[in-house]
Amino acid sequence: MGRVRRPLPSGRGGKAIAIALAVGAIALVAVWAVPNMAGRVFVQVRAVATARTATSGPSLAIAGSPAVRAAAIEISIDVENRYPLSVVLGAGPMAFRAAAYRRDASGRLNRVWGVGVGDATAEEGSDSPVGGGSAGGAFVVSSGVTRHSIANGSSAFGLVDATGASLPAGVYYLRVWAYGIGSALVPLSLDGGTDPLGPPTDLPAAN
Repeated sequence: MGRVRRPLPSGRGGKAIAIALAVGAIALVAVWAVPNMAGRVFVQVRAVATARTATSGPSLAIAGSPAVRAAAIEISIDVENRYPLSVVLGAGPMAFRAAAYRRDASGRLNRVWGVGVGDATAEEGSDSPVGGGSAGGAFVVSSGVTRHSIANGSSAFGLVDATGASLPAGVYYLRVWAYGIGSALVPLSLDGGTDPLGPPTDLPAAN
């Protein structure tokens, strides 16, 4: 006679199915939902400012570093994705922005310079799950740190205002944005200038 196999108890089979479904749901959240819907939670943005040295021009100290003679400031953005997988972010046509500000006597930050550039890696338009609009799109941000140069060469911050006049001595504050996520302020001291009001506590929005 052949060996008779006894069916597994229905309770054990149901538990195995429930576990498999739970594991599948967790995997779906970790691999698709989080990277596509909550990517901003894991992304940080930092400004990288480098003085373009010169034999003449104003002295420039970036974030308390030793002052150097500078003709301009070259600016990059470090985008750090702390999630172990790539995430998807939505943004408008100007994916990367940088701006410099000076405070007035009331403490208000007034913009003296700014630049915005797009990102050629945009993958989708208005049908993106993270939005972006028809003129923007979705951007895949790899895990780890990626650097984007946005103001160098002729587009570098030339330490002049919108009229082309040299900026007076004082403290200016640089902020950058990537995919709508802003960085901390980076102080720029020109010709030994100081800010009598101390470090700002407010953060300007991209404009």
